[in-house]
Amino acid sequence: MTMNRLRPASLRDAIESDSLSLHYQMQVHVSDGRLSGVEGFVRWPHPSFGLLGPGEVLPLVEEGLLHVLFDGWVLRTLCAQVVRWRKEKVLVPLVAANIWSQTLRHPGIVEIVREAVAAGGAAAGMLELELPRGALADPALGDHLLEIRRLGVRLASDDLGREAGAPFLGADTLKLPRGADAAAVARVVAAGRELVARVVAEGVETAAERDALVAAGCEVVQGYVYGPEVSASDIRSLVSD
Repeated sequence: MTMNRLRPASLRDAIESDSLSLHYQMQVHVSDGRLSGVEGFVRWPHPSFGLLGPGEVLPLVEEGLLHVLFDGWVLRTLCAQVVRWRKEKVLVPLVAANIWSQTLRHPGIVEIVREAVAAGGAAAGMLELELPRGALADPALGDHLLEIRRLGVRLASDDLGREAGAPFLGADTLKLPRGADAAAVARVVAAGRELVARVVAEGVETAAERDALVAAGCEVVQGYVYGPEVSASDIRSLVSD
């Protein structure tokens, strides 16, 4: 299989030469169609294998232990893109991306985030880190997450409240993954209201799924019901229309 010929060293070279790109999926306020934010997903325009997505890239990150290098590139790219959109008067309220637990454990993580925000010139409150499962309840990450929040950067969690209160501590956005049952939806919506946090249902593919979530109190939806991930220039066109 062609993908088996990809190696972490090639991905490292692509990161260091800034040869990756991000595509973005919209998060939409269902009531009025306003943009709530966008989530960035990596793309690798490979010279031999074409445009590769997370399914091909992320295993190489793990195999090559490239977590910190990869996440640093993503954060810098997100913050720089926010500034470009702002100069173009494209109103994107926030940009979000997943971050590896290995990166959060890195002793330099706070400085990595600080430098990404400062280098791009973006407002820290426009950047949101989507945390790995269990991160907000992990005492080993507590100090790092507290320092990141003190920078003004937002945190998102999809822990669904399984550990009474702890998973939602400090979350600015609560993510509902695709397939969450009615009890989980009700629990997260209630927690969002209590904490004044955004609740975003992701992976929503059909109008019926969207309408059921809205009926349960979820106001922001992300998924193919509003289209796939698109380039930064496509976001410009969509938001400007």
